[in-house]
Amino acid sequence: MNARTAGTLHGVRLPLVLLVGAGLLLLLAAAAFWPNYLSRPWASIDAYTHVHALLGTAWMGMLVAQPALVFAGRRRAHRALGRFAVFVAPAFVVSGVLLAHFKLSRMAADLFAKEGVYVYLPLSVALLFAVAAGLGWFWRRSPAVHARFMASTALLLLDPVLARVLFFRLPRLPFDALYQGISFSLVALALFFLWRTLPAGVAGRTAFGNFCIGTIGVLVLFFVLPHTGAWAAFTLEFRALPLT
Repeated sequence: MNARTAGTLHGVRLPLVLLVGAGLLLLLAAAAFWPNYLSRPWASIDAYTHVHALLGTAWMGMLVAQPALVFAGRRRAHRALGRFAVFVAPAFVVSGVLLAHFKLSRMAADLFAKEGVYVYLPLSVALLFAVAAGLGWFWRRSPAVHARFMASTALLLLDPVLARVLFFRLPRLPFDALYQGISFSLVALALFFLWRTLPAGVAGRTAFGNFCIGTIGVLVLFFVLPHTGAWAAFTLEFRALPLT
């Protein structure tokens, strides 16, 4: 593979992969969030959830629209939408942190003792999403690298979608950790594939590779860190913050 094929995945144009993948994930999200969110009356759900859901939908919609604009040759519109994304991405990250705090701070003591540690997932995803979006903006003049960082933001949303689909639509798995085990494995494989298909001479390849390693490391820590005393202490401090 050379610089001319940097925007392809084994002959398939990367924008097409991103468009189809983001579109499918957006449709899958409707099934994932139907039982506990979309099927419920709007007024019965807190504002933090609504804002986070709307921003997440807006982001995924942009991941569909931007590759479509590339195919249509509308580069100026693509760049204009990218400037709008600069505001949506940090707002989505902040809304995710606030939503996690809102839910954690309002848990009953017995529920907090049992499930509070799992705030690791939304906080770690928010952090990784911010890094991916930020690096995607930084490498915006390198189309192959930029597209891979944008694809990574979608991959980071795979677990909250896929885990819910598996939980609500299929027979219960024997261990709860298997839900994350499945989704994290798919994320890791996809990241490796995205990195592997970047030519060695493309600027930003090392940065994307380091991001992939860091992301996989953070995901793997989910199986260890939330069960430590240090994380338990952190959740207590985070819960006590006057954020929501």
